[in-house]
Amino acid sequence: MAIDKFELTRKIAEELNEEIGLPTILIYPDKEKEITLTSSKFGGLPYWDNILPYPTDNKGNKLKLLAQFNLGEISEACHPCGGVLPENGMLQFFILPEEDCFYGSDLDDYTNQNLFRVIYHPSINLNITAEDILNLDIPTVSASENDLEPISGEIGLDFDIEKKASLEQDGFKDMFIAKAREYGWKLENEDDGSEDIEDLCDCLDEDVYSELLDCSSYDDSCLLGYPSFTQYDPRIDDERYSEYDTQLFQMGSYQDEDEDETDFIAMWGDMGIAHFFINRDKLIKKDFSDIMYYWDCY
Repeated sequence: MAIDKFELTRKIAEELNEEIGLPTILIYPDKEKEITLTSSKFGGLPYWDNILPYPTDNKGNKLKLLAQFNLGEISEACHPCGGVLPENGMLQFFILPEEDCFYGSDLDDYTNQNLFRVIYHPSINLNITAEDILNLDIPTVSASENDLEPISGEIGLDFDIEKKASLEQDGFKDMFIAKAREYGWKLENEDDGSEDIEDLCDCLDEDVYSELLDCSSYDDSCLLGYPSFTQYDPRIDDERYSEYDTQLFQMGSYQDEDEDETDFIAMWGDMGIAHFFINRDKLIKKDFSDIMYYWDCY
C-alpha cells in the first residue's frame, strides 16, 4: 500500500507537537471584537494606572502601545495561562518607532529599552476611564499608514492554546525519522549520521518538507512557544543574549486582504516577525524589567 507522505507528515508533526511541543498561546486578531480600555488588543489607547510613571524614552517622549494583554481574559480562554505567565493583571508592550526605521529596536543592543518597554500591572483598576487616559496626553498609533510605524489602527484579540514543536529543537530530526520508520516510511539519506536540522530537508521531497514546515512552525502572533525567524536567531551567536531563553511575545505581520477592510495593519519591514524575549526565571518571578526585543524580515 502506497504511503501518503503528506498525511503521514501531518500525523507525525501532530504527535511531535504533543510529545515535545511547548504550550503556546495563539493570538488571533478579531476585527469584530468589542474593544474597551482594558481589552487585550493590538494598538489603540492603553490602559494605564498613573500610580506608575508612564514609559518614555531618554528625551521624555512618551512611548506608544504596541500590544496589551488582559491576562485574566487569557486565563479564561486558555487555562492554565501557558504555565509561566501571570494569570491576572495586564501585560503591555510599548515602542517609539518614529525615531528611526528600526521600530524602537537597537541593532547594537537588543536589550536597550530606551525606545521600547514591557510593563506588567499586577492588578487592573476598573475605575480608570478612557477620559483619564486621554488626559495624560498619551500618543496612539494613527490609522494612517506610516513607514516608521510597524502597526496602524487597533484591533481586538482572541486566544487559544496549543502545544507547538519546532524543527529547530534538539532531536526533532531523529524523532521524526524514527516515527516515519515506525509507520513504514524510510526517508532518503536518513542514515547519513548528520545531526544538522537542514539535513531533514534532504530526506524529504521539497513539497513534503514545506508541509512539515507548515505543521511545525508558527510565524503568526503568540505568547510563549518557540520563535519563528525570517532570517536567524541572534541569541545563538551572541553570548550577550544567551540568558534570554524564553519567548515572551511574538508578533507577525498582517495585511487586510478582505473586502470588508479594517483600519488595522501590522507590517514589520517586508512581512517580518517581531520578538520579545525574557529569562525564564525572571518570568516566573514576574520581573519584566529585562527584555530583549528583536525583529527581522524577508
